Amino acid sequence: MKRSSPGTLESLIGSATSLRGRLTIIILVTIAGALLTMTVALLYRDLSDYRTSLTADIHTEAGIMALLAANAIAFDDQRVAARNISALREKSAVLSAGLYRTDGNLYASFVREGAAPPPARLTDLTPGVQVARNHVQVVREIEQNDELLGVVYLIATYDVWARVNAYLGILGTILLLSMGVALVLAGSLRRTIIAPVEELAAVADDIVTRRDPGRRAPHIPVEEFSVVARAFNSVLDESEQRTRALRQSERLYRAIGESIDYGVWVSDAGGRNVYASDSFLRLLGITQTQYSDTGWRDLLHPDEVEGTAAAWRDCIRSGDFWYREHRFRGADGAYHPILSQGVPMRDDEGRVSGWAGINLDVSRMKKTEDALREADRRKDDFLATLAHELRNPLAPIRHAAKLLGLKGMDAAQSQAARDIISRQVTRMALLLDDLLEVSRITRGRLELRKSRTTLAELVKAAVETSRPLIDAKGHEFVVDVPDVAVEMEVDALRLSQALSNLLTNAAKYTDPGGRVVLEAQCVEGAVAFTVTDTGIGVGASALPTIFDMFSQVDSAIDRSEGGLGIGLALVKGLVLLHGGTVEAASDGPGKGSTFTIRLPAECQRQSSGPLTPPVPAPPHSSPRGRILVVDDNRDAASSLAMVLGSAGHAVQIAHTGEEALTAGLAMEPDVVLLDIGLPDINGYDVARRVRHNAWGRGVLLVALTGWGQKEDVERAHSAGFDLHLTKPADPERIERLVEEFLVARRDPAGAQRQSGDRCEDPAGMEN
Repeated sequence: MKRSSPGTLESLIGSATSLRGRLTIIILVTIAGALLTMTVALLYRDLSDYRTSLTADIHTEAGIMALLAANAIAFDDQRVAARNISALREKSAVLSAGLYRTDGNLYASFVREGAAPPPARLTDLTPGVQVARNHVQVVREIEQNDELLGVVYLIATYDVWARVNAYLGILGTILLLSMGVALVLAGSLRRTIIAPVEELAAVADDIVTRRDPGRRAPHIPVEEFSVVARAFNSVLDESEQRTRALRQSERLYRAIGESIDYGVWVSDAGGRNVYASDSFLRLLGITQTQYSDTGWRDLLHPDEVEGTAAAWRDCIRSGDFWYREHRFRGADGAYHPILSQGVPMRDDEGRVSGWAGINLDVSRMKKTEDALREADRRKDDFLATLAHELRNPLAPIRHAAKLLGLKGMDAAQSQAARDIISRQVTRMALLLDDLLEVSRITRGRLELRKSRTTLAELVKAAVETSRPLIDAKGHEFVVDVPDVAVEMEVDALRLSQALSNLLTNAAKYTDPGGRVVLEAQCVEGAVAFTVTDTGIGVGASALPTIFDMFSQVDSAIDRSEGGLGIGLALVKGLVLLHGGTVEAASDGPGKGSTFTIRLPAECQRQSSGPLTPPVPAPPHSSPRGRILVVDDNRDAASSLAMVLGSAGHAVQIAHTGEEALTAGLAMEPDVVLLDIGLPDINGYDVARRVRHNAWGRGVLLVALTGWGQKEDVERAHSAGFDLHLTKPADPERIERLVEEFLVARRDPAGAQRQSGDRCEDPAGMEN
């Protein structure tokens, strides 16, 4: 191998083919490239600074000129304006200048020798700075007392190449000196610095670009770099441990957040949502980016958008806690109630850096609240109805007891009173039996006593129980039983009770003269009992809960016999105990109803004629005062009429609202004792129509009803009643009230009373 002569370039840097030479050449080229890059960067920085300082200087000159020219233009002194602008002659960089009014016309100008003059009219008065190849153009507004008077227009020279040439001379000298020094230092620095740094850089590059946290710096024999390598590796070890801990912590908190419906959320100090749990995003059907870009507003219920947005702005402004319930439209198209709550996060100086909180699914809580509210309403309705249903039979019992205590009662009258008591006690017993039956079913204490029976026997028993009410209402009643012998293993008493409940309901909720049909069919090993009526019908919203306890299709107060709302629940319980099903159907209010019971049974072909009920005959029914008693409960009406008749009054009875209005017009009574629940028109509407008739304006109008709550009394007063008595009212109190009214009416002073002055419950508003 050829040896280099001492002092030659080759001896200094090594041959071009050797590793030493190649490394030296690389270092020199690298340093040269770095110096050139630095040179370009410094030149660029100098030119940028030059351009910035020049434009700032010219812009300042324009500002000074705007201040000087403001008064001249304001007072239209063109001479002063020209003198002021000529002062720019002292600024060598300014080539030309002009003062322009707001209409764009030149007002005064300055032009340096050899330069182009400013335009006579400036079409664009927009303030700003424009830098071209060799000049700078500045337009600045002239204002005085916030009034725009015009603009200053300046053109200044921008000699870039002179600056570049001067700068390149200096930088060239520095570059040559730097390269010389680099050659001297290259050899000694190559081994001690370049190689270790490259090794560390390679490790760092692997960690950053390849995401390889397991890489470590190798051992470096140089002491200083050995310390750096150990420190580098120690930092990597600690970072890896912290990364693992952070990932574990992130998984933990993410799991905790996802365990909450619907997870957690985070927003920055400006209120922008930066994170929401996946469960919440899945509910809404949007991405995190959409949610962060206020996409949640489009999913809020329209009634809550403005309120929620305003509340969130207030929360951001005040730095307060966030607590709000709102409804979001989910991916399923339904609105979901969400309770969102969060707390502000603060930095070490106490400033709010953002909010963090949770989204809670409160749909089940809302459903529970609604269910409890509905249950409470039904409970109140049930208690009010129960009180009404118990008071109704108590009234005729009390009247009959009063009659039995009167002297001069003949045997027929006494027997009639006893019959009234017997019938009403039976009615109360049936009411209590229904309550007990439902209670036994719900507690699983009711035991069926099954035996072999026929379909005809079941239908006969049910019809016998319900026929009195059907006949009393004057309904057309049709029974259609198949011509087959159907034997069933059932509790005949309980099943006939279920059928009779359906028939009784049909009779109750169908206006007089309606139609009730009972059909029985045997199909594929099952018997279907269908009860159809032309009554009040059932709304679509009431059908799903019609078999629930205390469910009322229509307000019982508007009908003569509203019931407790337990009959259908009892039917359902008894049918389910027999392994059957029951369902309800209706085309809507006023269009009748159909109830169907299906039970397993064995059908055998045999001749059997259908049950055909007889054609019903509608039932039919004189002085100190004329009294009209109106009550659809015939025992209550007749017993009260007997009590008042025995006191010497002329009493007439009506069982419907229309009958009452007809009878009132005919007899012109002094007193009307009026029930509220009537089969055709409720008592409140009857009272209003009475008060609109000449014969009814001075009558004593008394509400005699089983509804005795405060709102019932207020409603009676509004309808025109003078008094409100709850059943069973004391017959002696009724006699006394009637007597006092008649005495006051005969007294001229008493004749000035006005009907409807007050409405109270002298019986104490028994509930």
